[in-house]
Amino acid sequence: MIGLDKLFVVGKEMNFTAIGALKARHFDELLPVLHKRAEEKRKTVFEEQQTESRINPFLLMDSAKSIIVTATSYRDESSIYIDDKPRHAGKLARFARGLDYHLVVHYQLKKLAEKLYKLEPALVWRAFVDTGPLVDRYLAAQAGIGIYGKNNCLIIPGTGSYVVLGYLIINKPVQESVGEPQPLQSCDGCGTCQRACPTKALEEPFKVNPSLCLSHLLQQKESIPYEIRKLMGQRVYGCDVCQEVCPHNKTAAQTEEPMMLESPRLPWIDVAHLLTLSNREFNRLYRSRAFGWRGQKIMQRNGLMALGNSSDPGAKNLIKPFLHHQRDTLKDMARWSTTQL
Repeated sequence: MIGLDKLFVVGKEMNFTAIGALKARHFDELLPVLHKRAEEKRKTVFEEQQTESRINPFLLMDSAKSIIVTATSYRDESSIYIDDKPRHAGKLARFARGLDYHLVVHYQLKKLAEKLYKLEPALVWRAFVDTGPLVDRYLAAQAGIGIYGKNNCLIIPGTGSYVVLGYLIINKPVQESVGEPQPLQSCDGCGTCQRACPTKALEEPFKVNPSLCLSHLLQQKESIPYEIRKLMGQRVYGCDVCQEVCPHNKTAAQTEEPMMLESPRLPWIDVAHLLTLSNREFNRLYRSRAFGWRGQKIMQRNGLMALGNSSDPGAKNLIKPFLHHQRDTLKDMARWSTTQL
């Protein structure tokens, strides 16, 4: 059996910010929450649509005994002091500034599994980062590694919410792992995140309206509502506002995972260059970045919107080639951006 103390030691060696474990079980207590989210139309296209898959780890591994949950910090403030910003700079959220966090955390989980295999040679495992069907924030909270913020982010005590989660399903028990549902712990309730949200997407504590969330809208394929476009400002991927104002993030330490610091961690992307890229060139340059999966067209649409919000008449020359683009979303955004300038 794998001891929880040993798991903590190995987790630190792997540069995880936090690590915990719980017994594999049906998380039936989540059913009312998931059903209510569906009724309120707060489900997104990016999450697993089948409710049973969200609560049942045995659909992923029928021999599952434990779920090891991890958090990895991506906090890095070094790039904010760089002065050579391009004229047409589109803002990137912190999670999108370096190497794709999916690659980083998958690598960490693989190394973790290899170390655990030395303790348990018959170990079988499956790793998931962000795209797995189970509700990872709930798993993390149940495993005792974090608390819920009013902005729906998971806050790691002493580290804050600039973290990405992963989980490892294994066929072996973890000694002293959490077995029964635990009361959820939440932040102290200052409400700063709710008040700071540009679109008031945090309509209630611990609830996000995805149809208003800037980060969500920048990732979706559908047209961005006209009434929200001005509120996007220079953002082209992600939004950090609710985390930037959170007191838990004010004194958090920088990430200890070197891979999170790889690639130029610039807080922007050169929109003028972005708009010239073919699909193949975009993939070559950005395939290994957190926004690479979203594709050239979505990023170019967002770049056009940032130009429309730039108050720079010189941006019209960059927008002009898209005014009659064959793709409606790009053509629509180009025409809107031109009217704003």
